[in-house]
Amino acid sequence: MNYTNSSRKTVLSDYEHNPLIRLVFACGAGYILLHLAKIVIFMWGQVPVLESTRFFYDKILIHFALQPMEGMLQRPWTILTYMFTGLGFFKLFTSMVWLVVFGNVLQQLIGKSEVVPLFIVTNIIGGIAFVVLQQYLPLAGYDKMFVGADAAILGMALGGITLAPKYQVYFTRSLAVPLWGLVLIYIILNIVVLYGNHNYPLIGLMIAGALSGAAYVMLVKSGMKLGEWTNRTWARMMGGFHPKKKGVLEDKEEIRYDLDSILDKINERGIRSLTKGEREFLQHHNDQ
Repeated sequence: MNYTNSSRKTVLSDYEHNPLIRLVFACGAGYILLHLAKIVIFMWGQVPVLESTRFFYDKILIHFALQPMEGMLQRPWTILTYMFTGLGFFKLFTSMVWLVVFGNVLQQLIGKSEVVPLFIVTNIIGGIAFVVLQQYLPLAGYDKMFVGADAAILGMALGGITLAPKYQVYFTRSLAVPLWGLVLIYIILNIVVLYGNHNYPLIGLMIAGALSGAAYVMLVKSGMKLGEWTNRTWARMMGGFHPKKKGVLEDKEEIRYDLDSILDKINERGIRSLTKGEREFLQHHNDQ
């Protein structure tokens, strides 16, 4: 498969069917719910103002965030919830921008069906690294808890570089920036933020996310469709919440979108750029 050519689709192309937008909405919803709880605490008035922040961290955030091993054993679901929220709005906003930029590159290179599974896998591996490192390099205060999708963002960035180091990211039809330049900017910004605070578990989280992202895309490049099982399971779970007729219409719309994406890919990079799965999909629906 040819991973060297860039797609001229912009970062917001086909946003109606873009799983990245769904991830952004999910993270935004998690952020809003978490901070609504914080607002309620302040308005409730039963907790003294000086103690409200401590109450928020100890009684609410602890049910969403990564934390030391003893806490994770009591609240194992936090390995999934931590990636779908944030504490600061500016940090969340910038993280979502980077997520869309790097995720869009992966979406163009390996397909939209792999984006959400990659997001979850890299964050889980990064989260495990954060928890394990705290056993040996414990953090003090509330730094011992963490929320955010940083592991997946760096995983998508390194995954894109691994597949297509010369890839150009198009923000408009005529404005393009080299992927490696964007990745370099993102890494420098994180170095500036983390420099001097000795938060080694967080550094480990990001490194683990980056390496797992690179490994994930290389496995996909070798022919493994890692996201198929995850997406099929998710579709079956969500199918029970939709009327049958609506589901059929949505399926037809998704098939039409996938066909259009494959045809665009052929037009931009040639038929040899298609994966085995894309060739089979195209052949199947051409025969119908």
